[in-house]
Amino acid sequence: MAQAKKPVKRTYQAVLDWQDESRRSFGKMLLNWRRRNGWTQYTACEWGTEAEFEVISYGNLSVIEQGKAGELRQKAFFQLEEINRRLDEPAKKLEGVKSQRLKEQLRDAEPLRGDDGKLWDAVDFWSCYIGYAPVPRSYQAAPAPTLTPKRAEEICQKWRQHVRRVIKEGGLDVTQALEQLVMGAPKEHQKRFSEVLAIDDYSSVELAQLWVDGEEFLPEQWISAWEQTALAA
Repeated sequence: MAQAKKPVKRTYQAVLDWQDESRRSFGKMLLNWRRRNGWTQYTACEWGTEAEFEVISYGNLSVIEQGKAGELRQKAFFQLEEINRRLDEPAKKLEGVKSQRLKEQLRDAEPLRGDDGKLWDAVDFWSCYIGYAPVPRSYQAAPAPTLTPKRAEEICQKWRQHVRRVIKEGGLDVTQALEQLVMGAPKEHQKRFSEVLAIDDYSSVELAQLWVDGEEFLPEQWISAWEQTALAA
């Protein structure tokens, strides 16, 4: 008579580790998705503002992409579904969009689909977040983007706008805040980063060198870390 298999016991720490890994994988998937579409952290938020539908804020998106969001509310998964649904409907994609720059970013953007070709909905996003559904193979890694000089300029402008917005909303001293931001970058990058924060954009070649392991640009990491510290102070 065959002996019955004993159930595998999981320690509480093993469950926590699995949960953390699932959240990191989910965040990387969202990051790779927007990168493949040529979007910045602010594209979805701008789209929602112009087309008048609710989306995840750029701040919350950044935390999710880093795998540090903790327990997400149901609302976030339905917001992701709305973005995905609109991207899959040509008539909806540009509805209400006025900015030519945003239209260009949306025109060739693609929705997120599973390995079986299914358009993901809120349940699929939620299942992936908690580790019940794997990240689709095509979103497990993202190559460095190919940037035109104009696109590099737009990215730098967005970073400057975001930094100014954080300083204003946080009631921070401009000079002190910028000094802290620059000091958060590695020493060899500080002088050039300071120039970019002032007015001089990175070139497309410079940005390509600042791409981190198919994940994001280094200045995004520096700005994100500074923002969390500055607003927590």
